[in-house]
Amino acid sequence: MQIFMYLFLLILVPDFIYDAKVTKHDMLYQINEIRSQGCKCGRKKMPAVSRLSWSTALEDSAMRHARDMKKHDYFSHYSRNGKSVGDRLDALGYNWQHIGENIATGQINFTQVLEDWMDSQTHCEMIMNKDMREMGISRVGNYWVQHFGTEMKK
Repeated sequence: MQIFMYLFLLILVPDFIYDAKVTKHDMLYQINEIRSQGCKCGRKKMPAVSRLSWSTALEDSAMRHARDMKKHDYFSHYSRNGKSVGDRLDALGYNWQHIGENIATGQINFTQVLEDWMDSQTHCEMIMNKDMREMGISRVGNYWVQHFGTEMKK
């Protein structure tokens, strides 16, 4: 009987329930695996690039933007008052040299959002951007925001 219950759960339990256990470390690891191997973004071959580190500042910025989009029901790289990712990071005191942003909506787990970003040439190129050194990802509901950055040298 136990084996039937297990098989029943495997068939009926949606993937997103299992994805709830995906950690920051897991997301960073998956992105870094792609970066370390290189890939194709559309028809463009992207060489391997250096690994990223996790940034709580970028995670916080991503979370704020995802929350705002969900709360006010919009989807844009710009906030409702016209602020770009650079403006939003400036306001948080992130002294950036390079920045970037991927956004997505509708995906129910990290596997789906990563596949969609990798299938989009511009999102894929952002993931593979050699100038980026850090990242943070946040999800609020089905709004996903991934921020990339490199701080200015002090």
